[in-house]
Amino acid sequence: MNSDIPRRHFIKSFSIPLIAASLLTTLKLVAKESYGPWISLFNGKDLSGWEGVNGTSLNWEVTDGTLVNTGRKSGNASWIAHEREFSDFELEVEFKYEPGCNSGVFFRTPPVKRSPAYLGNEIQIADMHDPQLQEKLSHDRHMGALYTVSPPSKEAAKKPGEWQRINVLCKAEHCQVRVNGILLQDVQLNQFSKDILKEHPGLLRSNGHIGLQSKETPIEFRTVRIREIR
Repeated sequence: MNSDIPRRHFIKSFSIPLIAASLLTTLKLVAKESYGPWISLFNGKDLSGWEGVNGTSLNWEVTDGTLVNTGRKSGNASWIAHEREFSDFELEVEFKYEPGCNSGVFFRTPPVKRSPAYLGNEIQIADMHDPQLQEKLSHDRHMGALYTVSPPSKEAAKKPGEWQRINVLCKAEHCQVRVNGILLQDVQLNQFSKDILKEHPGLLRSNGHIGLQSKETPIEFRTVRIREIR
């Protein structure tokens, strides 16, 4: 009986450092990313901080606390950009669209009139319940696609008229995209083929603007917020 005491003592003494080391590793992993506070890019009242690119933003309005794109017409901006630039971040966007909507959310994008999805980056928003869009859009332009670069791993779009959510997490070249809580993208932006990187130089950008696309079918946003990764 007494001969077991030193063994038990040894096991106990040996286990404590192992547990401590494991806990320290876990804490380091948790603390790996340091986040700043959430910043709301949309104040729920007006278009403060946003500017139309390639036209006027007259087709954007605020109704009952939501930012509404009423449908793009001649002379309207092809997208609106927030005035601030961001590098490493977590972005959350909540949106609701009408049937047939084909839109997008831009990140690390310069305020260019043409090809913002190529000179910057775009996460596709698309009504994948619409038969015409299902036939028209290639897989790399479905909901949650990194536009014409990387198709979503799953179909995660809800039906028109329901609130949906996109989360984009970017740290240096690593980018993750979730739609309605489902992970659809987990990519290294600098590790696509040479042809794709040549066609999409925006993949190699380290910072830029957050943007919302304007197209013909109405879409509304109630949350557009971001927090920086330090």
